[in-house]
Amino acid sequence: MNKEDVIPQNMEPDNNMEQDARLLFTCEQAMLRKKYPQPSVDTEWGKFRKETIASEIEKPAVAVQKKKSHKTRYFVLGSLSGIAATLLLVIGFQWQADKANQPIMIFTAEETTPQVTLGTDLQPQGVAIAEIKKEAAQNIIIKPHEVDFRQVAASPKYIPTQVITTPRGKDYQVILNDGTEVLLNAESKLTFPRKFTGSRRVVKLEGEAYFKIAKNEQMPFIVETERTSTRALGTEFNVKAYKNTESHVTLINGSVVVNMPEINKEVTLVPGQEVVVDQEVFKVKDVDVNYYVQWKDGYFYFDNVPLVEVLCDLGRWYNVNIEIEKPSLMSYRLHFIADRKAAIDEVVENLNSFSYLSAIKTGNKITIGLKK
Repeated sequence: MNKEDVIPQNMEPDNNMEQDARLLFTCEQAMLRKKYPQPSVDTEWGKFRKETIASEIEKPAVAVQKKKSHKTRYFVLGSLSGIAATLLLVIGFQWQADKANQPIMIFTAEETTPQVTLGTDLQPQGVAIAEIKKEAAQNIIIKPHEVDFRQVAASPKYIPTQVITTPRGKDYQVILNDGTEVLLNAESKLTFPRKFTGSRRVVKLEGEAYFKIAKNEQMPFIVETERTSTRALGTEFNVKAYKNTESHVTLINGSVVVNMPEINKEVTLVPGQEVVVDQEVFKVKDVDVNYYVQWKDGYFYFDNVPLVEVLCDLGRWYNVNIEIEKPSLMSYRLHFIADRKAAIDEVVENLNSFSYLSAIKTGNKITIGLKK
């Protein structure tokens, strides 16, 4: 049976079925509905993304999504022993069909303190960077929008591992000990040594950051994320690696080598290229690097990007709940530009300017649907 198969919800046995068989049929149907486990939202979402990522990467922007044609199959129930197995399929596929028509909360607001924090690998939660006293900074220069590690000296015994986190709705500049500049986007975490030593400069990233690497051919710079490891000598590139989303490595200038350990693949990018990784699928493509330059300059800039990715970025910046009325909307793609300093109501108004989208803000929730 294919996933597109739809089975009538109120399937009845053949009219010639005897009365006791009819009664047994009804009882088995009720018990199976009670016992059948509710599908996992996370599992179904993962399956949806794995099946569609390869086609979504190259799919053009659309105004109207075509409905898939559904096949209807009827089964002749020849024996009572086949009833239970058939009903199991009926209930399971009908449940999934019902789920497919229900709204999905794709981003959830959190009660967070809008402060950048600085900690260590032993205390990653850290303290608000604005509250660190000058005498306790140990040659770390702390400013409202930037922290600078260039004057930090190495300890002969121990070099702390630093952890910087940004909250939703805030970005922050980090200058590492070697002079590398890193702009962290909202809700991101960078883990790095206070001073680089040895033959490599290795940092770990969760979230998104724009890297401007200080050149050092004898000491490669490596950015590790959950799915990729990006190696550079001296260049500029953007890494986007939020949990449960596609991972992007985009090269602005120079050259980088991107390794994908989970799928045992490695690619070398040239300026204007990016690699997109999602589960076991990856794609190298040419892109408009303006998108990655614009976010660090204070703008949302989405060029033919899936609607779900656009909405998650908006939710992350404004810390709002975002609900999609129909899962089919998640594969829509947008060209969308907005000022990150604009109020959320203005962004909602901009979304409503699309001829096919409806965006409704109620309290701290935005509901996205199709215009009627």
